[in-house]
Amino acid sequence: MEIGIGLPNHIAGVPGTVIAPWARRAEERGFDCVTTIDRMLYPNLDPLVALAVAAGVTAQLGLVTNVLLTPLYPPIVLAKQLASLAACGGERLTLGIGVGSRPDDYAAVGVSYEQRGSVLDEQITVLRRAWRGDPELAPAPVEIPLLFGGRSAATIRRATTIGAGWAAGALRDLPNQSAFADRVRSAWTARGRTGHPQIHASVNVALGPAEVVQSGRDHLDRYYGFNPDYARLNVQDMVCSAEDARAAVRAYRDLGFDRLLFHPAVSSLDQVDLLADAVL
Repeated sequence: MEIGIGLPNHIAGVPGTVIAPWARRAEERGFDCVTTIDRMLYPNLDPLVALAVAAGVTAQLGLVTNVLLTPLYPPIVLAKQLASLAACGGERLTLGIGVGSRPDDYAAVGVSYEQRGSVLDEQITVLRRAWRGDPELAPAPVEIPLLFGGRSAATIRRATTIGAGWAAGALRDLPNQSAFADRVRSAWTARGRTGHPQIHASVNVALGPAEVVQSGRDHLDRYYGFNPDYARLNVQDMVCSAEDARAAVRAYRDLGFDRLLFHPAVSSLDQVDLLADAVL
């Protein structure tokens, strides 16, 4: 199982200057990839800009969105941005896609929250046409694997027909995550796909002294504050020790997941080394 670490782009007020050294250190310590989280109405850094910075200071490190809320963006503009990122990064990009659950993000960009699933389906058609080199849509041909987040029947359809697999959420709801992963694998086979779907999971993490762990919990409480019950679950579930991090790796490896992504809940650079010491 591959292990990646998130860039701290989603943490409120994160200094942009931490992204480049974070990515360099992640590659030096042997992480498989770096990943980003997306949100519109929040004082965070744009996920694609953060990945572009990471691409520019690394050579082999994978670049993953986990996940990008693609319905928030104009599809032709997004197609070009992603194709450019993939090309400039040496085609290291894996695109995790989701629709999110925050109506205010959709209101801010003038996209229907209720129709976000339909918007996503229409958008994927445009993205795939562009990446095949459709001359009406500008980008040159490029290969970008697509993983889909969520737990709906539509997620399974997308993941197993046009996608490369499924991206699970950050809560360690292991029985349900394992069951849904099995549904994705079964649908993949039933549709005659060769090989097997990529199955990714993620967890939130803050390692170090008690005050650092508490800072991570405070971040999650704020970040998911639009849904207090969900925020509480994330706070309780956060990885906060080296042994807990190793246990998460063992659990997802035993379930047959292909990649585990650790999303930092604090932005101090030492989190890269602390996590690497624990799980690599």
